[in-house]
Amino acid sequence: MFVAWNMGEWRKFIDLKQFRMPYRITMLSVFLLTVVLDLTVAIQVGLLLAFVTFIYRISSLSRSESVNPQDFPALQNQEGKITALRLYGSIFFGAVKLIEKIETELPSKALVLDFKNVIYIDVSGMDAILELERTCKSQGVKLIICGLAHQPYEMAARAGLFELVPASCIYPDLAQGITASAEI
Repeated sequence: MFVAWNMGEWRKFIDLKQFRMPYRITMLSVFLLTVVLDLTVAIQVGLLLAFVTFIYRISSLSRSESVNPQDFPALQNQEGKITALRLYGSIFFGAVKLIEKIETELPSKALVLDFKNVIYIDVSGMDAILELERTCKSQGVKLIICGLAHQPYEMAARAGLFELVPASCIYPDLAQGITASAEI
């Protein structure tokens, strides 16, 4: 009995205070399910909770920021006509709302998206980008894509984005994309 009591390492529960609430909930639920039911069920629930927590955390890191017009002279006096956005994080099924939000606030002339800080795009994210491209085309807004990293570039190529967006609308960096958007 003494050995079993010490195997529980009850003092370690105090260390849980240093972690975020979702991690604490995951750890405590796995422990309780191990005691009440069995280890197999506890591990399954623990994996599910860890998965949900991971998706939530990664999707909360995805964001977009408007480019400051003072940093790019070509954007000055273009409010409402040209919108330039920097995208950050991963564009995946948990962060598709980011692209859908952009779709509802389109400018009248050109939309410049900087993907320089996007590390990953999955199929759902690319579908949202393709839908954004179709919406831009139907409303007469030029979609300009800048700074695609390796994985997002490969995903765009596989999804056929480069067949829909002309080569004249794809640039290696944001500055070139903004300059091109001002010339439209």
